Amino acid sequence: MKETKHKKTIQEYYSKRAADYDRQKIRTWKSKQGFGDQLFSRLIDSLTELKDKAVLEVCVGSGRTSLPLLKTVKPSLVGLDFSKEMLRNAKAKTREFKEKTELVLGEAENLPFTDEAFDALICTSAMHYFSHPIRNLTEFSRTLRKRSIFVYGDLTLHESDNQRFLDKLEKTVSLAHGSYYKPSEIAKMLGNAGFRISDTVTFPYRKPLKSLMEDKARYFGVKPEALHKIIKNASEREREWYSISDNELTLFYTLIKALKE
Repeated sequence: MKETKHKKTIQEYYSKRAADYDRQKIRTWKSKQGFGDQLFSRLIDSLTELKDKAVLEVCVGSGRTSLPLLKTVKPSLVGLDFSKEMLRNAKAKTREFKEKTELVLGEAENLPFTDEAFDALICTSAMHYFSHPIRNLTEFSRTLRKRSIFVYGDLTLHESDNQRFLDKLEKTVSLAHGSYYKPSEIAKMLGNAGFRISDTVTFPYRKPLKSLMEDKARYFGVKPEALHKIIKNASEREREWYSISDNELTLFYTLIKALKE
């Protein structure tokens, strides 16, 4: 019951956020694709040999990854999401590639696809919503052929953040949040799910506290005072790890390319 309620919270959040999602991402990353240029180039480079291959993007969102992928790599792409509003955005964005794109309403924990149906799977900016990430990764593996590519991308904790400060901050501004993980924790989960990592890179970037309020807190009725209390109570080490100032902090986005064993 708790998990069902959490999923509903996420759906409602993205139903409200869909109209502003791309603008918010572009503002934070200061780039057209809503990701850092180096990060996005690395993501595309991970998939360059997949022309006409079957690629699944789980939590496709607004299609901000799918569109450049369709333009450059030209795979046969299936995008899955459980937000109707975000899928509508993705459909509009990828309209010129409709013959090579299929968009599906569904859940990441129970993918509506046969075993070994895909040559690659992408899941970016979504793992922190999953209640049981190992279950999700096992399900991802099920749909991939042997030696297929899995590309993971998400915000991660600082490797020294044992008290999980970033989780506390995120749960203050977002009722949809599940958990962030350290890069080492993600690596262990991938190994347990039958993946072998071939490349890992973490990109730091600055996030204004004002943007945290606009992107998340305002959708849940959270007041700025709640966020500033968390920032005020951060330890010296947490302030150092995340380079916290009065107006912004440093976040870390980790991108991993792995192969299904």
